This record gives sequence, structure tokens and C-alpha cells, in this order.
Amino acid sequence: MHIKTNDRKLLIYASLLAGLLFLGASYYIHTKQVEYVSMMKLNIAKQEKTLATLSEITDRNGADAAVAEIIKDCDLEDRQEFDELLSRLGELNNNQLRRLDLLFDACGYFYAQRKALMTARLEREFEVYNDYVSLLNIVDSKEKKISYPVEKWGELVDLEKQRSSLSSDLVLIQKNIISALLNNVSVKSEEMKEQLTHAQEINDSLSLVGTKIDTLREELIDL
Repeated sequence: MHIKTNDRKLLIYASLLAGLLFLGASYYIHTKQVEYVSMMKLNIAKQEKTLATLSEITDRNGADAAVAEIIKDCDLEDRQEFDELLSRLGELNNNQLRRLDLLFDACGYFYAQRKALMTARLEREFEVYNDYVSLLNIVDSKEKKISYPVEKWGELVDLEKQRSSLSSDLVLIQKNIISALLNNVSVKSEEMKEQLTHAQEINDSLSLVGTKIDTLREELIDL
């Protein structure tokens, strides 16, 4: 098939134009991808700092500003009285037990509730962190070679959830023991022995989980 010179020139120009448009589009997409990857890396770095901060606060049974605003402790005088009575639980008379029971609703659940909410905060920030890493890996497969400690952070969150659950269980046992003593159940009874044994088992588990958390946190912070 014979193609005229002008038509041939038009085809060449069209091909060149298409090539330039393709190169331009490719460069634009590549530039945007590089910008996106950089942004995601920055977000991941910020999220790791957030996790480090929250994990430290959670580990020492503290609270950030948001949680402190939601979970309030009882009055200072009540807190001091509650802690003092609880420390002498086995030797309290009936009036002191009733006073302790009265203070329990205001003071007894505070630390366990605060721990639970801080753990939920930590879990939520971990989910954001995990999403950032997953998105980065989808956009740029090369980034899969970079080792982000997602599994270790997930393990830390799971351990804090265990500790939070154990702390709540311990509070319930304390409440049960106070109720039993108010109902004149003997400290030497089988019922009381079971409660005290369970409490000791929980304390032992809390100690073990706490050690694991401290070790894992040190590894993560040093990464």
C-alpha cells in the first residue's frame, strides 16, 4: 500500500506525540508514586513514635490526656483511705469492711478501667500502623524488603490486652473477697482459700506478662 509523503509525516508526528504523552504520563505517575511512598514512610515513622509513647504510658499504668479526661479517680482522701483499708483487708472489722465496700465502687475499678481504655487506644493506633505498612507494600513491592516490626507490635498489643484482662479479673476477686467477709465467710474457709489462690495465680501471671512486655518494648524501642 502506497502512503503519501505528507501522510507519512503525519504518522511520524503522531507517533512521536503519542510517545511524548506516554513518557510524560509515566513520569507523572512515577513522581506521584515516589511522593506517596515518601508520605507513607513519614506516616509510618510518626505512627511508630505514637506507639512507643502509648506503650510506655500503658506499661506504667498511666494515661494520656484523652483517657485521663474520660476515666476519673475518686477523691484523693477516698483514694488514700481505700488503699489503706485494702492493704489490711484480712484484719478489718465489720464497720471497716462496710466502708471499704462503699469506697470500692468509686475507687476499686479505676486503675483496671484506665488500663483497659489505654490498651484499646494502643490497639487502635497499632491497627493504623499496620494499615500504613500494608498500603506501602501494595504501592511499592520493593518496600517489602524493609523490615517493619508489625508482628512484634502486634504481639505487644496482645500482651497488654492479656494484662488488662488479668487486672480486671483481680479487681473482681477483691470485690468478691470483701463481699464474702461481709457475709461472715471465714478467712480459713475453702471458698476464701480458692479466691486467694486464684488471686495469687493472677498476680503470678501479671508478673510474667509484665516481664514479657518489658523485654519486647526494649527490643522495639532499640530497633
